[in-house]
Amino acid sequence: MRPKILFSGLIAAIAVISTLVLFKLNGNAQKTTDAADKVEEAPSVLVRTQIVNQNSLDRTLTAFGEVITGKISTINVPQAGQISQILVIVGQQVRRGEILAILSTDPIAQASYAQALTSEKFAVNEVRRIDELVSLQLATQSQLDAAKKQLDDAESNLLTQKKLGSNVTNSKILAPFDGVIANLIVALGERIPAGGGILQLGRTDTLRVQLGIEPAQSRLIRSGMSVSVTSVQDVSKISVLKIGDVQNLVDSKTQLVNAFADLPVKTNSALIAGMRVQGIIQIGKNLVWEIPRQAVLTDDKGTYLFQILDKKAHRIPVTKVIETSSTYGVDGNLNPSIPVVVLGNYELQDGMSVREVVR
Repeated sequence: MRPKILFSGLIAAIAVISTLVLFKLNGNAQKTTDAADKVEEAPSVLVRTQIVNQNSLDRTLTAFGEVITGKISTINVPQAGQISQILVIVGQQVRRGEILAILSTDPIAQASYAQALTSEKFAVNEVRRIDELVSLQLATQSQLDAAKKQLDDAESNLLTQKKLGSNVTNSKILAPFDGVIANLIVALGERIPAGGGILQLGRTDTLRVQLGIEPAQSRLIRSGMSVSVTSVQDVSKISVLKIGDVQNLVDSKTQLVNAFADLPVKTNSALIAGMRVQGIIQIGKNLVWEIPRQAVLTDDKGTYLFQILDKKAHRIPVTKVIETSSTYGVDGNLNPSIPVVVLGNYELQDGMSVREVVR
């Protein structure tokens, strides 16, 4: 009886152990299947790639400014007087010989001219009288010489008064050259002394382009550099000029450093004084990787792009050197034989699997 019981217990134990082994094997098989599914379901991104090359590209700097007049001169009046008419306004263009203002000569100046005229007439008569006396031996030669000296002084004083315009009641102030009225110094009816300025006139026979440069970038600009200038309203008409000089100080109004380029009027009539312009300054050439703009990304770690190797995305740090409307010129450790991701890169991370668009 006892051997049967022992045999039955042994069989039951074997059955339990078999069940446990089978359960464990099934569990391990399920884990292996799940791992395989995870491997198969690893994320990949559909991208488009492109082989890029190194090129020597123009390095440019874009600046904005305006067309200004050439040298500004102050127009002065020769004699004291009162401004009776002002015939121009600020910003008006004038031609050489055009009337700018009319000055009524000061009464004191007119009196000085009348006095000089009287003195000259008296000196002429005195020389004639003494000369007659000398012929009658009633006067000496030295008296005649003194009278002639007085006549010379009177004539010189009269000539000076004429040059000062004291003989003219109303004096016309004319433009000495073609220009633009930059500033009015006096007001209508104001009295001014001899030699006083009435307005400032900027030359228009040679205009200047004034461009504002960021102080940190001004060290890149040199005299003689080429600059392409266009109106901000019409970029189709381009004037190619040369940088003349760069100021070594910051403009207190704009907080920029001003660079100037001369603009002869005869070479381009499309640009006039006061016009807002854009200038693209050629500051040199660089050997860079020419990359489509959409391929270059930036995050808190810096600027980068992705290259594809063995169907994996590899992040490559780069530095922007040159920028155009469609490309960036970048510097970085790129492999020229490996394509760069140009579309789909926003979804990528370093080491992520990719699928390339078939073209």
